[in-house]
Amino acid sequence: MNCRLEDVAAMSPSPNATTISDWRRGEFRSSATTISDFLIMMRSKRFKALHFTFYILLFTFYIFFPTSLFSEKYAGEIFKMGAGVRNFALGRTGLTDDRSPALAYWNASLLLKQPYPTFELMHAEEFNGILKYDTLSGSFGRNHRVGFTLSRIGISNVPMTKLPYPDEEVGPDNRPFVYRSVNNVDYILYMGFARRLLNIPIGITPKVVYRSLADETAYGFGMDIATHFVTNEHVKFGIRVRDAIPTQIYWENGTNESVNKGVDLEVRLSAITPIVERPIHFFINGEINTDAMKYYSFTHVGDATLDPHLGVEFVMHDMISLFAGYDIEFFTAGIGLTYNQFMLNYAFERNAFLDNSHRLSIGYMFRR
Repeated sequence: MNCRLEDVAAMSPSPNATTISDWRRGEFRSSATTISDFLIMMRSKRFKALHFTFYILLFTFYIFFPTSLFSEKYAGEIFKMGAGVRNFALGRTGLTDDRSPALAYWNASLLLKQPYPTFELMHAEEFNGILKYDTLSGSFGRNHRVGFTLSRIGISNVPMTKLPYPDEEVGPDNRPFVYRSVNNVDYILYMGFARRLLNIPIGITPKVVYRSLADETAYGFGMDIATHFVTNEHVKFGIRVRDAIPTQIYWENGTNESVNKGVDLEVRLSAITPIVERPIHFFINGEINTDAMKYYSFTHVGDATLDPHLGVEFVMHDMISLFAGYDIEFFTAGIGLTYNQFMLNYAFERNAFLDNSHRLSIGYMFRR
């Protein structure tokens, strides 16, 4: 005879046993007293929600564990350069920007929202051309759920100096002199993958880095995790855990560095402007770090620091978008042009200490 779990639970002799209707109504009157009740409880939406919440709390504790005890403060700076010209013009925001070609870097879960594959090639010169930053970003694959960002950070002709008499103090007869020049370069590959877990969009971004600094080389790997939530057509939230699997960098001389974990939170508010009736988007981002650099941050609580990023996009025409932003302490601006399937973006940052930065990109959208 075939017997369903519901029938077994209904025939339970215990007057205090939790019934099917109790679980469906979310009423927890007593603990399960039979195997059938326990299986029903495991299948209930309320139990799954509690189970998921427990792991969220456990994961949050893991993120804010004092990693600065084991990590290097500056080891993760190369991963904070950003990607995508429009995101740079928006004050380095991007967790809720589903139009960014660099979703593998910002928030891989948004690949589920991107309607077609998009590619972008970017070149940037920062600090009066001292630093050159190039990226190739895009998305591809079935349902466009795979993305990538390949970046190169280079500083050329770095002078190396030494003293004529190393054992003596610096003086008029013992001045440092340049004996050679070296190049420093970093290559980073971000691969983004998006899936739904319990109907929640999840994006994971494994990353691999190769570093060459003067005569030393190193390699490393780690992983970011991100997600997003849409409350309505006007509000979107995004969250990213940087180095959820901490990035480890191994140098050929036998030393290694560990990158501190961090969390980025962002909300996007969208509206239609009065009079001209064109879309406008506001991006508000909070960058939380655990590297104990509290004297160089906007604000801090203990070893945890918070830096703000703000951006606004005004879509003045289907082919033209204007950008403005605030990147921690510097103002940014830019423009985006779209013609058929081609994209051209420019971004500018005003830096009063290390000169201005410029970024330019060309992109292509594979519309069907």
